[in-house]
Amino acid sequence: MVYIALYHPHIKTCLQTYPHLKERFKKKKDYIIKNPIELGEPLKGNLNGLRSLPFADNFIIIYVVCEECRQLQHQETNSCLQCGVIPDNSVIFLTFGRHDPTYKIAPSIRERLEEKEFQVPI
Repeated sequence: MVYIALYHPHIKTCLQTYPHLKERFKKKKDYIIKNPIELGEPLKGNLNGLRSLPFADNFIIIYVVCEECRQLQHQETNSCLQCGVIPDNSVIFLTFGRHDPTYKIAPSIRERLEEKEFQVPI
């Protein structure tokens, strides 16, 4: 399956916070969308339904694969109001940043999956 990348609006904040990682983020994003389910680590607990992948020293990217979310019936957990509109082959990049702080803010980012726009210019 060919996957497409969508971006939670928080990604724009991440790119502004870490402008030196913009190109590395783009390369890692391109790598992830080739095979997002095999590459990322499925998260547990309050991050169940999300995946993470390390990049750039102590940094991680957190994302959701729509196909997997629907198969595992995580729609309620992820509370994405656009679930019926977004194609199965979408990967929504939620956030990236330093390891521990990013895991701490990820639940609040996921709570905002009701955002109407997932396209953020990068």
